[in-house]
Amino acid sequence: MRRFMALALCAVCILAWSGAAFAQQKLVKVPTCWMDSSEAFNIWYAKEKGWDKEEGMDIEMLLFGSGPAQMEALPAKQWVMGGTGVGGVLIGGMRYDISLIAPVIDESEVNAFYVRADSPILKTKGFNPAYPDVYGSPDAVKGKTILLTSQTTSHYIVGKWLEILGLKEGDVKITNMEQSSIVAAFEKGIGDAASVWAPFTFTCESRGWVKAGSTGTTKANTATVLVGDKKWCNEHPELTAKFLRVYFRASKAMRVAANADEIVKAYQKFMSDFCGTKMSVTDAKNDLAVHPRWTLDEALKLNSGSNSSDMAKWQVEAATFFTKMGRFSPAELEKFKKADLVTDKFLKIAAEKPLQ
Repeated sequence: MRRFMALALCAVCILAWSGAAFAQQKLVKVPTCWMDSSEAFNIWYAKEKGWDKEEGMDIEMLLFGSGPAQMEALPAKQWVMGGTGVGGVLIGGMRYDISLIAPVIDESEVNAFYVRADSPILKTKGFNPAYPDVYGSPDAVKGKTILLTSQTTSHYIVGKWLEILGLKEGDVKITNMEQSSIVAAFEKGIGDAASVWAPFTFTCESRGWVKAGSTGTTKANTATVLVGDKKWCNEHPELTAKFLRVYFRASKAMRVAANADEIVKAYQKFMSDFCGTKMSVTDAKNDLAVHPRWTLDEALKLNSGSNSSDMAKWQVEAATFFTKMGRFSPAELEKFKKADLVTDKFLKIAAEKPLQ
């Protein structure tokens, strides 16, 4: 009898182990790319909750310093989907084969450029009447050194600023730096203006530096978006849709309770563990506030899947602007326009059943 019970118990243990192993084997590893910024929180938070596993995935998060750096890793198949900004979209659309699968964050107040409180740039506001909240004049800005991260949104808004003032990039000195280095250099007195994105904007403001312009005030329409390797996404439409469901499930939770203690504490931990940035409760709340998440329904409206959609228009505007600045060739711009970049087919699959 004892021998029978022992054998039965052993069989149960083997079955349990086999079941667990089988369940683990069913999880599909999905490598994804991110920067040290707010959009990555959705997946980080979802992984903490186990939501990716509920969709049968094990989403891996890889960290990159900029959008262009993300795209340079695509040919090596380091990732198949992820979040990026205007720089990543332009490089990916012109030189690699990506799809823009969803807009996720409105960047109206995410990006800004700052000057010191005693800067002569602040003597003039609204030089161009069409941009009444932008500081600076041609004489005050010409010849100045501007710190930014090349071919990113921080670069885009500086280019718009110069255009607003009737200047060209050759009229100023552009210094390319990573975001964290920009703040450190500006603090040491290097440069006359610093173009950064949140949460570095909060550091700038805490130093008493003055916002001379932003994504919103320069009317540089941009958004943080989810992109994917076009070939991989087309071959794995269900997995792509599941990834979107995981992402927008977190967006839904944040829209319901963005300032809840649990969300704020999780955001602080994300910033510390994934981004390497210590953030106070106040800054965490502010960072969440300036990164409003779109819902799945809102993303569908913005990403209608045609060249006439808002998202497609915004990307072409940015691509055209950088081409005028000499960053891309006319041939690359034409390729970008014909790339069939924006698609809503994966969003539609994701929306076939309600999010939890």
